[in-house]
Amino acid sequence: MFKPVGKIQKDHAALRVVMDGWRLGTLVIAAGDISKLLSGDEVTVNFVQERPGREVFIGYAGTARISRSGRAVNVRIESRLMSAPLAAVQKVLSGQQLAARLSAPAPVIDADREQAKPIDADLVRSFV
Repeated sequence: MFKPVGKIQKDHAALRVVMDGWRLGTLVIAAGDISKLLSGDEVTVNFVQERPGREVFIGYAGTARISRSGRAVNVRIESRLMSAPLAAVQKVLSGQQLAARLSAPAPVIDADREQAKPIDADLVRSFV
């Protein structure tokens, strides 16, 4: 199962990665890296910070590459792996679509540990 965590949009000639919860700046795949990405190379995802009265800061945030199946763009920011359908990203690049949905796999739950907990383990036990 996958859950939506953001989107990929076109920003001038580059791609902007909008990720829920990201606050360090704007995530961008550079315009010069898009053709490399589509040809199968791994490219850098940078974050851009614009602060009033100071120079723009560009830093490393993660990587992007085509999936093994060739049907998705995988984006890795910090330890999070997210995917967007390649067809949707190509439509964004051509202007046919505004954004491509970025999704992440749902967390894996350890069923044995969950079943070992008492049935009332997470109930509130006071009226504070």
